[in-house]
Amino acid sequence: MPLISVEEVLPNVRLGLWRIEESVNTFFSLYPDLEVLKGEIDGYGSVQRRLEVLAVRELLYCMTASSVELYHDKSGKPFLSNGVNIGISHTHGCAAVIMSPSNRVSVDVEYISERVGRVAQRLLRTDENAVSLVEKLLHWCTKETLYKLYSEDSLSLSEMQLLSIDGNEHNGIITARNIRRNATANVHYRLFDGFALTYVAL
Repeated sequence: MPLISVEEVLPNVRLGLWRIEESVNTFFSLYPDLEVLKGEIDGYGSVQRRLEVLAVRELLYCMTASSVELYHDKSGKPFLSNGVNIGISHTHGCAAVIMSPSNRVSVDVEYISERVGRVAQRLLRTDENAVSLVEKLLHWCTKETLYKLYSEDSLSLSEMQLLSIDGNEHNGIITARNIRRNATANVHYRLFDGFALTYVAL
């Protein structure tokens, strides 16, 4: 079972990770609760998109032990029928879900590759510095996480600023700022198995 973990990372905040190794057919054969999604899945042309949706839904089922309904608002922000706050992210080979009954939450996961170097120039502000590939990716993930946390603001890259990174090659905390609101947040990061993960709870 490619469930990596479900853990309480902060008080009243749970994070689930799924390593996507199954085929679409394997998902349906191993996890009967996904049968209700067959019609929706058939509408996705990309196999990777189908796998990501199935992984997120099965991870959600593992975390709630129920078939809670997942919806998206007009901005694309996910929400659950039971009122629990949720954040979702997926990339090639991994899916992440963060949940909290009391906190606003957001998460981003990306596989580590050279592609972030191609967008680094527009990603970084002039007062930000990222030399290594991992540093650039942490900037990208953190800004994705902030953007989703403040989805109603539709922040531009220049309106999000990384103030400091405190940690090591495995995990740590990034202090970041929503410039429009002049609000700071502690974004947790984790590097594992070729992936970069960031998450936050307010």
